[in-house]
Amino acid sequence: MDQSLPTGSLLKRAGRHLANFVLSFTHGCLLVAGVAVAIIMAYQYTAHGIGGLDPRAWAESRPAAPDSVKEYAAGVAASDKLSPEYMRLIQYIAKRHKVAGKALEQVVRDAIREGTASNIDPVLILAVTSVESGFNPLAESVFGAQGLMQIIPRFHHDKIDGSLGNTALLDPSENLRVGARILREYLRTNGAIVAALQQYGGVSDPEDLTYPNKVLNELERFRQVMKFGSVRQVAELNGSLPKVPAAGEAEPDSTGTPG
Repeated sequence: MDQSLPTGSLLKRAGRHLANFVLSFTHGCLLVAGVAVAIIMAYQYTAHGIGGLDPRAWAESRPAAPDSVKEYAAGVAASDKLSPEYMRLIQYIAKRHKVAGKALEQVVRDAIREGTASNIDPVLILAVTSVESGFNPLAESVFGAQGLMQIIPRFHHDKIDGSLGNTALLDPSENLRVGARILREYLRTNGAIVAALQQYGGVSDPEDLTYPNKVLNELERFRQVMKFGSVRQVAELNGSLPKVPAAGEAEPDSTGTPG
């Protein structure tokens, strides 16, 4: 006698097994998801209180991605701790020019970043800034020179970020970026720092060393402050601040560091 079940009965049994499996699997997934949600809700409540249970707050609490590489680099620079030497220089400049130390910290970070990118001593950038504007980011001359490094827009429009509009050079970071590029260009063109600074200062007479002397004396003063802590200590140790070489004598190399 044939004991096999009809085909229809086998299919019904297989269907019931499959349905039970799907139901059990779905139940298990929902259970795992429920546990995960409970854990997340508990964390949000612990970290943010009752407001943390609002899903809209989760999106708002996530840090936004930077809009550009420039903003990302600025964020990295802002997180870096400045060396004690630069902090001494900041204290000196803040007192001398009556500028907020916190604002100067960002200026110094920008100078370090742009100096590194342009292969220029950052302290040279700061020395030019000191001579040009006294670290006043809103300074403007009768000739139309603007910002920290007193850049004339119509002469360097190709270097300025056009997306920042007509006030681009009043932004300290942008001004230092453009100023560093100008210095790099002049150093490459002239091959010597004195000639490069003469061009930067608009000096037409090659025998006129007034402007480069101001910048290079400031550069040396800043270096001494970074090393010793104050100009008074420099004077006590050295007798007087070093002077810039006269025409024809050895001068610093094109990066702004002693040769």
